[in-house]
Amino acid sequence: MTEDWRTADELDVERMIEQSTHEIWDQKLVGKIYDYYADDVLVHAAGGDIEGSEALVQDTLARLHAFPDTEMNIRKVIWEGNPEEGYYTSMVRTITAENTGPTEYGPPTGKTMQENLGIANCLIEKVDGVWKYVEEWIVYDKIGYIKACTSDDAPIHEY
Repeated sequence: MTEDWRTADELDVERMIEQSTHEIWDQKLVGKIYDYYADDVLVHAAGGDIEGSEALVQDTLARLHAFPDTEMNIRKVIWEGNPEEGYYTSMVRTITAENTGPTEYGPPTGKTMQENLGIANCLIEKVDGVWKYVEEWIVYDKIGYIKACTSDDAPIHEY
């Protein structure tokens, strides 16, 4: 019997990043957040901090409701670390998606966000014997996101 990679002594970092991203965003298995993120995860995002896996689930559901056809494309993964101190990771990604659901900026626009560039930097540590994201820092093209969520005549500086 082979050891589960999620509980292995040494983490297959790239596998965790690729698999968790694919399952949560491409397969829309948002409940997998509970498997991959610590209960008390802290996510530093453009709109403010997201505290806890439940809040992250709600935020992800809202984003997928606004952009249900989200296609996430991982461009590059780099990392360093070890089992004792954890792993610091950086994933460069792009998102292409059409705004067909409401957002915090208003009703759906039908506009497409093309190749929205972002970086997710994470700290992965073992929590109760399982490798999990415990902290994440996300930056992305917020202006591109706002443009996809607002009418063409809406002045961006108001946001």
